[in-house]
Amino acid sequence: MRIFAVLLILAYAAGLAFLTDHLSKGKKIVLFALLAIGWYYIFYPALNPSSLEMWIMVVVLFVVAGNMFFYEERTINTTQKNKKGQIEINITHQPRSWVWKTVGVIIAVQLLSALICSPLFMAKSYAGRIVPDSVDFNEIPSYSFEETAVIDRTSAQLLGDKVMGQMTDLVSQFTASEEYSQISYQGASVRVTPLAYDGFIKYMRNRASGIPAYITVSTTSGKTSLKRLDAMMRYVPSAYGNENLYRKLRFQFPFALFGSPTFEIDEEGNPWYVCTTYGYTGIHSKQRVTGVILFDPVSGTGTKYSMEEVPEWVDRVYPADLVIEELNNWGSFQKGFFNSVFGQEGVIETSEGYNYLAKDGDVWLYTGMTSAASDDSNVGFVLVNLRTHEAQYTATPGASESAVMASAEGEVLNYGYTATFPTLLNVAGKPVYLLSLKDSAGLIKMYAMVDAQDYQQVYTVKADKDSGSAIAQLIRQVSNGTVSAGSDEHFNINQINAVKTAVIDGNTYVYLKSGDKVFVIPVTQENAGTVLFLSEDSQVECMASLQEDGTYLVTSIEKAK
Repeated sequence: MRIFAVLLILAYAAGLAFLTDHLSKGKKIVLFALLAIGWYYIFYPALNPSSLEMWIMVVVLFVVAGNMFFYEERTINTTQKNKKGQIEINITHQPRSWVWKTVGVIIAVQLLSALICSPLFMAKSYAGRIVPDSVDFNEIPSYSFEETAVIDRTSAQLLGDKVMGQMTDLVSQFTASEEYSQISYQGASVRVTPLAYDGFIKYMRNRASGIPAYITVSTTSGKTSLKRLDAMMRYVPSAYGNENLYRKLRFQFPFALFGSPTFEIDEEGNPWYVCTTYGYTGIHSKQRVTGVILFDPVSGTGTKYSMEEVPEWVDRVYPADLVIEELNNWGSFQKGFFNSVFGQEGVIETSEGYNYLAKDGDVWLYTGMTSAASDDSNVGFVLVNLRTHEAQYTATPGASESAVMASAEGEVLNYGYTATFPTLLNVAGKPVYLLSLKDSAGLIKMYAMVDAQDYQQVYTVKADKDSGSAIAQLIRQVSNGTVSAGSDEHFNINQINAVKTAVIDGNTYVYLKSGDKVFVIPVTQENAGTVLFLSEDSQVECMASLQEDGTYLVTSIEKAK
């Protein structure tokens, strides 16, 4: 649609050039105003000096104005006669030289600004766009089933399309948007996407009521639901005219610089579009986040927030692409621009992909960091909070994500499954990659865990059971049964019927029996002073999770008496 609009505008501008000699000044002004308004309506650039799109509009309109109002006439072919023997006088016109000089100055300023504000002259500034805190791997939270995604975006789309196909009253008029934003909703990791108009005709048919629902997909269990709205969404990206989300945002905030809005829901399930606002150094250089606009697609109103005012339920303030760019700048320009190109001493860069983790109610981007030599190993990995911009770097050497994916695929070579991009987890204090293995139809058939430091150690389990049980089985394999992925519960143990100690495969365990429950406590350096001196007279508080064998695995314990 926008390509058609571009061709229409170019044809209109060309027509103005031919009509210049035949129209009065008043009509020229009207036609030029229509061109300017049409350009702004279709492309809606920010009216901001840092906006490259605004300067493109200025140059185009300036050239057209020069052709219509500021031109000089030239006579050509004055000696040529036509068939009747009459001398032809052909007069042509072109913009005056100062018009072209002004255009040249505008373009030169753009190029000069881009050069001055480039890493060539501002390498240290680019390197400081994000500065991750160095943390020990043990500070990374242990695996949490509720917060770690095992279903990627492609699989979420398949699940969303499936539930959409079951809604016979909707599927003929709407389609599921391809957005599927990763968010943290009510403490769980989910992907969410709105319905979209299925073309212009169906938009015209349904625009009076609006978009009636959105889809949520749990990235841990795969549970998918379609949430119908009491008040429907009218201002969405798939709408046209004044109801198009981007155009509505631009008309409300004509001077703001913003990117593509992200669909999210708040903790009450209300739909919102989160639109990140930006600032630049110079003209469109060194992008930085300044805040967000929260847009209500039902009422069509937006509210602008600074970074300090962003509500806590918002998960995606910093776009993933910008974060990856910042991390590459941080890894490349620490010792200057020329070192990043030639010597490359200490230069690191992000690996070939990234994934998401839900942590402490926020969404964190995960990516590995590898050396500029692009070998099969990572020198560490980074977690970045997409709401607060907090970044953590862990110098944990290990296999690269691509090597891990290849290793997992090799483990099931006879099936021909393909691996999803993995996520690095803390399992029993060691770095382990988690990934899914999918068939040619995109369906998850197996889950795999790969030791990050010895990627030939691959553990797999079929996905024929619920993902929680499957991952729990994998974690028991990786940790030799010392860790469970079940949900922890709090217990006050006031009566201990029996205490026994056992050594299994070189590991010491303490078994407590309280009533009909048996608690298994792996003895560690941290808890040995408490656990090894427990008796039937002791009272303890602990966090434990139920295992498949009926026992409770203790993950933390304190002596109450």
